[in-house]
Amino acid sequence: MKIYNIRKVLGDNVRYYRYKIGYTQEELAEKTDISPRYISDIENGRGNISLDTLEILGQGLKVEPYILLKLQNHRALPKRVNMKK
Repeated sequence: MKIYNIRKVLGDNVRYYRYKIGYTQEELAEKTDISPRYISDIENGRGNISLDTLEILGQGLKVEPYILLKLQNHRALPKRVNMKK
């Protein structure tokens, strides 16, 4: 059985769903009342988040919170996503 880094899985999923709904980190921060820096940390696998924060992120990204912890095979996203309009 291969062991996965749950923080990396969470970060990849947050980035994927944020990109999918078209939010920048700043827009997600505004919707969830979480700082953009903390969202960046989470997406880069550095965030040690609470269950409450996981729930808030799920609501902001319009997915069930458990989905953010589930290993998935998303298509690769670009390293830097410029979503400025």
